Amino acid sequence: LLECGFCGSNLSRRSWHSNSQYKKTIWQCVTGTKKGKKFCPESKGIEEIAIEKAFLESYRQLTSNNKDIVNGFLELVEACLNDKSLEKSIRKLEREITKISNKQNSLVDLRLEEKIDSQLYEEKYLSLQKQYTEKNMEKEDLEFNLKNNNEIKNRMKTFKTMLEKKEVLKDFDRYVFESIVEKVIVGEIDENGNVDPYKLTFVYKTGFKDDLDGEKFKTPRKNASSKNIVLGKDFAELSSYTNNHLDK
Repeated sequence: LLECGFCGSNLSRRSWHSNSQYKKTIWQCVTGTKKGKKFCPESKGIEEIAIEKAFLESYRQLTSNNKDIVNGFLELVEACLNDKSLEKSIRKLEREITKISNKQNSLVDLRLEEKIDSQLYEEKYLSLQKQYTEKNMEKEDLEFNLKNNNEIKNRMKTFKTMLEKKEVLKDFDRYVFESIVEKVIVGEIDENGNVDPYKLTFVYKTGFKDDLDGEKFKTPRKNASSKNIVLGKDFAELSSYTNNHLDK
């Protein structure tokens, strides 16, 4: 879902300082990390937490007294809840497994009645058994996916209720994020040639776009001075409160 605004490549998830107190999860341009910085010199790593906070702020601003956008999100969630493709695939596999089992039984009857020789019987039975095993494995995989999908749908139902009641989304939820966001473009060179590696453009599945400054949502440095920490404390919250006061 994350796209480099400079070269168009995807971003990959990486850990920085994983064995220290400064551990953080960041997203970096694949081209820059794999081919070298010279192939995408303007891109920089951005914290995962900054992207998550920026999304919450973007969502808050978009849904605040905006009925059309809320309705668009509700339609996306409704489509997710009404998706029965996994159930249909499982039922189809069950029918195919039953047919294979019936063919095996018929083959056994033919052999008992000596209407088929043993060599041909074994060949056909083993072939059917292979199909039976493969279809069952496929069905088990789909059932596992369905279980996870049902858990996702339960969370989507909660999100739908929040949308209908116009409640604020307080915590980042990956499934909610993926259900309404098409992609996030990280970084930009504006029409004046100014480079901003932390510009975040949320492209929603409704067709709407929203730009935020990702740098405002960065976690304060652990070794920063107390003054800087106070000034930078949870910039996402400060941004939210400021916007609320302006609205009022």
